[in-house]
Amino acid sequence: MPPIIEELKGRRVAILGFGREGRSTYRYLRRYLPDQPLTIADLHPIDEEGLDHVQVIIGEDYQKLNDYDVIMKSPGIVMQEAIDLQKLNSQSNLFLKYYGHQTIGITGTKGKSTTCSLLYHILKQQRNCVLLGNIGKPAFDQLDVIDEETLIVYECSCHQLEYIRHAPHWAVFLNLYEEHLDHYGSFKSYQRAKENIWRKQRAQDYLICEKSLVNVDMKATQITASMSDESADIYVKSEYVRILQDEIELKPWQTTLLGKHNLYDIAIDLYLAKQLGIDYANSLAALTTFQPLPHRLQYVGYFHHLHWYDDSISTICETTIQALQSLPQTNTLLLGGMDRGIDYTPLVHYLNEHPIDHVVLMYDSGNVLAQQLEIPFTMAADLCEAVNIAKHVSAVEGIVLLSPAAASYGFFKNFEERGDCFQAYIRES
Repeated sequence: MPPIIEELKGRRVAILGFGREGRSTYRYLRRYLPDQPLTIADLHPIDEEGLDHVQVIIGEDYQKLNDYDVIMKSPGIVMQEAIDLQKLNSQSNLFLKYYGHQTIGITGTKGKSTTCSLLYHILKQQRNCVLLGNIGKPAFDQLDVIDEETLIVYECSCHQLEYIRHAPHWAVFLNLYEEHLDHYGSFKSYQRAKENIWRKQRAQDYLICEKSLVNVDMKATQITASMSDESADIYVKSEYVRILQDEIELKPWQTTLLGKHNLYDIAIDLYLAKQLGIDYANSLAALTTFQPLPHRLQYVGYFHHLHWYDDSISTICETTIQALQSLPQTNTLLLGGMDRGIDYTPLVHYLNEHPIDHVVLMYDSGNVLAQQLEIPFTMAADLCEAVNIAKHVSAVEGIVLLSPAAASYGFFKNFEERGDCFQAYIRES
């Protein structure tokens, strides 16, 4: 019987949250423990068809679970009740407990999906490898394909890291910016959740960390990375990367990933792949066949005599600035979304110092930016109107960039839906 099942067998288990990961947990437990009573707790009603030996708790009191031995929490749920943290568990925590020794865990405010996907793309050419975690595949759904030789690339969100008590053998901490303040309440709390990627590492583990985030409490062997500090072990300039003593120049034809921030992610993956037995030549060959993920500085195409780029993933100021630096010829910028109280000062300063011909603001954060910008802008009621404005005001052959510097929630299901809608609006006549 798998070790995760051995740990949960015969215990009073509550599954807190019945979304994608909660359903995955239920399926896995039922496969090995078909008759063990389980409890499912969720704020909203759930479809109980096909659920066996289950008690369901729904509504405002769904977090009152202290009578249970184990609470399998889904990511993203804000804990409202005072629950014994020793009872709080998750797929990520159990997975790292039993498979952390063969796991490369990657986190950061931005860039983790690209870094994980590219590393997996490189490794799978020569190694038995799986990609899971926040990238979209619950860990328990992949356990059957993992053996002792499997390398695991695990994208770790702050929500997955928030309560973990175990760590990956290889950890990557890409960067840290203001984000998810609506969930954590403060930047300090958000930072602490992210730092759990390394808190339980040991001296025999490895941590690739943005140099400014190095902490005296880190126990693992540290490899520093930076886009600004030349003393870092991994240093990125706009035209080359230096990995320890090796300088590698990347030609434009070798990747469709745009911008210095993507070069930073590439450099970290080149280092990791080299440590895991794949030389630079093979990694660079794999890089040429890597297709960037959607909605991340994605070139949508040429429509209405304009070039359109979809950077819907951008939910903070820093990523919009990086997008503009990657596309310095941008003619029209579409900004705005959910206002989560982040500080827009860096973006305001950048736009004031690097004016765009046309800035179109929308939604709640667009209204906040309208009070701070010193350059001309146009207000739009929503994304559809913003796209239509861009079609009419942008210079022929110009670049139109959606890089909202804001979350999509409240207006779209997620950044993917926002990007899909953007691309659909572009194609309308």
